This record gives sequence, C-alpha cells and structure tokens, in this order.
Amino acid sequence: MNIQVNSDRTIDVDANLTARVKEDATRILNRFETKLTRVEIHLSDIDNQKSGRADKRCLIEVRPAGDKPLTASATTATTESAVDQALRKMQRSLTTFFGRKGRPATEVAAPVLKPKKSTAAEAPVAAKKKSPAKSSAAKKPTKLSPRGPKKKQIFQARRKNQPSR
Repeated sequence: MNIQVNSDRTIDVDANLTARVKEDATRILNRFETKLTRVEIHLSDIDNQKSGRADKRCLIEVRPAGDKPLTASATTATTESAVDQALRKMQRSLTTFFGRKGRPATEVAAPVLKPKKSTAAEAPVAAKKKSPAKSSAAKKPTKLSPRGPKKKQIFQARRKNQPSR
C-alpha cells in the first residue's frame, strides 16, 4: 500500500505532519493493506488562511486492486482532526465495500459475458420486429412543443389574452 500526502499552498506540510498522517493511515487502514494499491491524502484550507470556522479539509482517495477508487472527506477546524475523521469514514466505507464483495479484492475479476444462443423459434420474431419503415416514422422529430399540441395552443391563447404592458 503506497501512501501519498498532498496539500495546497496554504497548508504547511513538513516531515512531522507527513509522518503523523502516514502513521495514522497505516494504523487505521492496516487490515485492508493487501487489498489496496494506493492511498492519496489531500489536505487543503478552504478559505485561504482565514480563521473562524471549520475550514481545514482532508480528502482521502483509496484505490482498491481491480476496482474503482473510493473517496471520503472531512472538514474541521484543525488538520489533524480532519485527517482522523476522513480516515474513520474511509475505514467504514472500505468495510462496507469489501463486505459486499464477500471476498478479497485480489480475487475480484471482470465478469465474463457469454453470448446468448438464439434458437430457431426466436429468429423469425426478431426479424418481424425490425421494420425500417415503422421505426423511422416513429423517430421522426416534430415541431410541436415538448408538452404536446394541445398545451401549446392553450399557452398561446393565454399569451394573447394577457394585457400588454
């Protein structure tokens, strides 16, 4: 599991903060270590170094082996609490994700689709459904309003009866 810590220009990321964030990530996500390829932690300050409200944001992106990435984020007053909350959210999300799979992520493969075998009885039915004259007439666009011809006439009549300004 590769852990990357990124930040915007408003957050001062030094070696201590990076080490603490990586340590927390490995401690909380260690049971998924064999199932994850990469963990990206993005730290940012929402309102650009102004103080007063919860403005530190932590976004965590986790890439399970063979699946789409999962994300979790948290916004709090301090960077450390934002990282902790986002990691807890990610832990719950991964528990649910791998619990639904019912097996380790390394065993998950893309489903193999088998071609459908057509029988002799289905072939004439499929030929009858493909009528080019009917399908082109049904798809022909009209110049009516999307609400239909009657609604269009009603709205036009109302517009004519309104007093002019």
